[in-house]
Amino acid sequence: MRKLLLFFCFLSVFSASPAKSIGGYLTAKKDTNFIESYYNDLIIRLYSGEKTHSLYLSDMNTPYRLRYLPNGYFNLGAGVNFRSFGLSLATRIPIFQNSINRHGETKRIGIQSYIYSSKFTVDLLTSFLKGYYLVNSPDHFPNYTKDKEYQRPDISSANIGVSINYIFNNERFSYRAAFSDTERQKRSAGSLIAGGSVISYQTKADSSIVPREIGSNYFMKSRDISEFGVLAINANMGYAYSLIFLRHGICTLSYILGAGIQDNTFDRELNDVINHWRFSMNHSIRVGVGYRFNRYYLRVGIIRSTQYTNLKYNDLSIGNGTNFMQVSLGKRFTLRK
Repeated sequence: MRKLLLFFCFLSVFSASPAKSIGGYLTAKKDTNFIESYYNDLIIRLYSGEKTHSLYLSDMNTPYRLRYLPNGYFNLGAGVNFRSFGLSLATRIPIFQNSINRHGETKRIGIQSYIYSSKFTVDLLTSFLKGYYLVNSPDHFPNYTKDKEYQRPDISSANIGVSINYIFNNERFSYRAAFSDTERQKRSAGSLIAGGSVISYQTKADSSIVPREIGSNYFMKSRDISEFGVLAINANMGYAYSLIFLRHGICTLSYILGAGIQDNTFDRELNDVINHWRFSMNHSIRVGVGYRFNRYYLRVGIIRSTQYTNLKYNDLSIGNGTNFMQVSLGKRFTLRK
């Protein structure tokens, strides 16, 4: 509860400024030689995407590593943008869902949103999952085959985070051109990016996260951990660049590195003394590739965010990461004034 209160206090401070003041900070005067705005146009799109959350367990004394994933699926949806209004609705595509028999069932609820203004990017993540499977189970257990992975329906996770970053060269560089299509980058440009983030990961299970069937020569001092979490507060710094090709094509690459402090917890019932602040690190990578055909566009966007929590207990090291991929096809309509 203490961590959630700290997180929502951070959000409250950000949203407490008057609306007019916020509007002034978010709006930038664009260099029309570099950016063309479609602010007054109606944009309708169809899209398909996938979101995943990864959990990594590494033995610090050997190269041995475990990776847990929830059972994933693709979404199919539609969206509309007009001026400052945007709305997207999606539903899962059953034919592209992984087999429940092979990967188990995952229950999930959450919101993942990427907001791009002229001067800022805001990443919001709320994700609550229950039910994971161990990737490449036959490599760890000889009695498992490719037809069925090792499943952990008891593992659950709660992930909450916000990252706010400022775009310094906002007059000539546009994130919107690569990821929301409400602007067009006419010439290649880049920008320094800086900001901060607050991220909370909590994971627990009914029994040890490390499977009992794993050989006793791995995770020798941490085989009983069943609950852990982290609250990280980081300062961010990075760079983004958009390359324009064949006149109407765009390729955008962004890398942001965050560093700060974090509060670690392990099995509160068993290890009350392990609750301390230490160094934290995360990174976020964005890749966007798209091409425009008159008023139509086709875009592929990939966002990967990994929290290198440096969450360590004896010989166990833990990492968390989220991935988001979306393919979008849209059309722009010019409305009468």
